[in-house]
Amino acid sequence: MIRRSLGALAALFLALGTLLAFTGTAAAATITIPIDSQNGSGISGSATLTDLPNGQTRVDITVTGFQGGTPSPAHIHMGTCATLNPAILYPLTDVVSGKSTTVVNVTTAALLAQPHAINIHKSAQEATVYVACGTIAAGAPTGLPSTGGGGMAQQPTSFLPWALVAIVGTALVAALGVLRRRAAR
Repeated sequence: MIRRSLGALAALFLALGTLLAFTGTAAAATITIPIDSQNGSGISGSATLTDLPNGQTRVDITVTGFQGGTPSPAHIHMGTCATLNPAILYPLTDVVSGKSTTVVNVTTAALLAQPHAINIHKSAQEATVYVACGTIAAGAPTGLPSTGGGGMAQQPTSFLPWALVAIVGTALVAALGVLRRRAAR
């Protein structure tokens, strides 16, 4: 009786943990920030930051207003667009024809923990001329639906708690196997 209950409980933990671990990672957090024109460039658009399951963030920049196909360097800096630290923190793929996609080794949560900014330069030759900038800040609009009337964005399900449930389920299955072997002796 005890072994049967333990087996059912183990199977439940294992199935629940596995199911929730995979469904929890499917809904990655996305944050969209506006990219505003600087120095009369007329270049503006948005950047979407998407959490990846390995502690990285994908940065997708889409802007309009570029003249010609000259690559424009883009970077993530500390600070805001108004108080930008000129030191490059994370280099991004050059913006070409209004688009850039880069994976950086930092979580979106870390970028939101203190002010950061995405800065786009006119060209590699004119790197001191900023043509567009977007501040990465807590409270940026997310790509996830709002729930209830509070206006708080839904947060993605974390992988770790469900992985622990799967581990506990696996441990219970292993314990059940040991009990069955002992009973068979």
